[in-house]
Amino acid sequence: MIKFIRKLFSRQPILRNPEIAELSELMLDTAPMCIQLWDKNYKTISCNKEAVNLYGFKNKQEYIERFVKDCNPEYQPDGQRSYEKALALVKKAFAGERCVFNWTHKMPNNDTPIPAEVTLIRVKHKDEYLVVGYTKDMRNVVMLEEKAEKIYYDPLTGICNRRYFDKNIKKYIHRLSHSKKFLSLMMIDVDSFKKFNDTYGHDEGDNCLKIIAKALYENITRSEDFVARYGGEEFVVVLPDTDEKGAHIVAEKLRLRIQELNIPHKKTTAAADCVTISIGVITVLPKHTHTATDYIKKADEMLYISKKEGRNKYTFGKL
Repeated sequence: MIKFIRKLFSRQPILRNPEIAELSELMLDTAPMCIQLWDKNYKTISCNKEAVNLYGFKNKQEYIERFVKDCNPEYQPDGQRSYEKALALVKKAFAGERCVFNWTHKMPNNDTPIPAEVTLIRVKHKDEYLVVGYTKDMRNVVMLEEKAEKIYYDPLTGICNRRYFDKNIKKYIHRLSHSKKFLSLMMIDVDSFKKFNDTYGHDEGDNCLKIIAKALYENITRSEDFVARYGGEEFVVVLPDTDEKGAHIVAEKLRLRIQELNIPHKKTTAAADCVTISIGVITVLPKHTHTATDYIKKADEMLYISKKEGRNKYTFGKL
């Protein structure tokens, strides 16, 4: 068996230096990402075919001559000048640091942005150090992220939607049931909204919802709190780690803020001559057996009481 293996390997072709170089270049040129090389003077000295193709250059020489000047906007999204930031990162790579970062390139003949993820690695060639840059085109990733983001936002008001609420309330129930902290939730309804639409028209109705959504959003101040459009003229507010006292304060703040907008509504059944809201508020100590439906049902009961007792008020309850 040993003799057979030796004989088998002895028949393998021996690759000589020119062949190895040719195969290496073939691997680089068929790699599915841009690869380029910088020398100690921070100049581009080589690249692969994917780099040439991505930016629409004719050949590698044109890429080497034009890339730095024509494929980088003057400023990056963080406000730093592209040239200065790139130089600092390449210097770090030459010092031996592996650099991985997001970057925005652009097409050489227009300003079409190309979001990318760049990795810089120092390599040694003969007696000198070079830096290899690997650039991954992130346009498809960014596009998918933007589409996913739109799934969770209401197109009319611009705030979160019911799908966002359904997804995140489960997360909060799970987390707060372990930490044994309170969660407060509000169901909000615009008073006499059908009469508002009938009186002022649906365009004004849409504009009214936008103004209310903006006011609610601006008055929910903590990072984990959120307001979502639940449907029609209904909104839901979620306040993690908020006890009964805190819920009372926020509910009254929101009620008063909408009244202060002073949006005319001459047909309202509330004791006001402007648009108002009614609120149902609950505070719970979440358990892992709870569901979003439990909370919505109880908050709706409180909301019904607010509307029954004259509107433009909030009613508090516990689960």
